[in-house]
Amino acid sequence: MAYAAITSLMRTIDQSMQFSGYNLQSFYEKFEYLRGILEKNCQTTSHAEALTSLEVEIIELACNTEDLVDIVSRKIFSTENEITRKMESCELRFVLKQALGDIDFAINKWMATRLDVEDTKPRNLGISDVSECL
Repeated sequence: MAYAAITSLMRTIDQSMQFSGYNLQSFYEKFEYLRGILEKNCQTTSHAEALTSLEVEIIELACNTEDLVDIVSRKIFSTENEITRKMESCELRFVLKQALGDIDFAINKWMATRLDVEDTKPRNLGISDVSECL
């Protein structure tokens, strides 16, 4: 289900790019990378309860982010004031950057539990390379 939630979020990001005209491709690609990790490691039998809890966390993060992306994208599209549009685009990028970090951390915990490893250091996805505003 986490895989499906991230896929749905990616669709929403893609629609937002078409809807708003803003380039969010770097976020899309990073979520695609995280989805690939889930796809490769989705089958496990140990620590099922902990993994289910972490999967629920990933699903909630993805669904909440999807809702926020939709709301902010609509604000961007509906406003005619250029300053407001730029402020909303900054908010959209902030929402995606925050979600990317949160989902990455949750996947790290999921992987650590799955592999029965203690190290949950976040991977460097180059989040800081993504510009805050247009």
